[in-house]
Amino acid sequence: VIFEHLCYYGTHEFATLMTVLTLICIVLYFVTSSDSASYVVDIFAANGVEEPPTIQKVFWGCTEGVAAIALLLSADEENPSVALNAVKAIPIVLGLPFTFLLFWMCQALMLVCSEESGKLPIDRKNFKTFVFNFELSSLISIPAPFIHAGQVGTKVWGGNPIVYMAGFASMWVVTIVFFCLAAADEAFLSLAAAMYFVFAFAIGGMRTAVRAKLGITGDMVSDAMAGLFAYPWAIGQMAKEDFSAIESNLKSKELENPEATA
Repeated sequence: VIFEHLCYYGTHEFATLMTVLTLICIVLYFVTSSDSASYVVDIFAANGVEEPPTIQKVFWGCTEGVAAIALLLSADEENPSVALNAVKAIPIVLGLPFTFLLFWMCQALMLVCSEESGKLPIDRKNFKTFVFNFELSSLISIPAPFIHAGQVGTKVWGGNPIVYMAGFASMWVVTIVFFCLAAADEAFLSLAAAMYFVFAFAIGGMRTAVRAKLGITGDMVSDAMAGLFAYPWAIGQMAKEDFSAIESNLKSKELENPEATA
């Protein structure tokens, strides 16, 4: 469209000149944008080094170019706009999960600022394992989260672990059943999503209780997000914690002051 628009100004020679200048500007724009993007990605890949290797930068630039060429070549000759529509959809598809990652990045920035200002102690107590871990309990919790969730519930609130397992299992099974029924009626998909939110927030609430009992720093928003987007790893993280010290302290207090427990 832009080249057709340039033809309306001046003579044919002038339109040709403006077309050539426009092409040069477009090429420079894409080249400089790709160079900046490759440089940023290269810094990330080099673990924050401000002057990463040039060969690595060339690699990322070629990768970006090959990806764009592959998308353009995948278009049908009868309908070439399909490839362009695919290119437009890629930022939306990739940007949606990255948006949730930005939530945690913003929260991490707030925590760092609080530590630098002295509002939060740097050596405060945290979970023993990172939220994204490779613990056996986390892997088991992917298909069957109710097993270790019930065990953690017993350590936090006391009582029979079978009761907690049955509660978490009922929410989990109902979510899966509604999700399967969505193949027959899409209305069940909304019910499955609602039931999953109930299950995820229950995991987040239990994570809040674990932090309160063990004196671990954090907030309820992080607990809710961990239960919603990383429920198996959050369960594995809680299952890895040691509750024996808390239980021994409680027993020692009961022995020292038996009248308070009577």
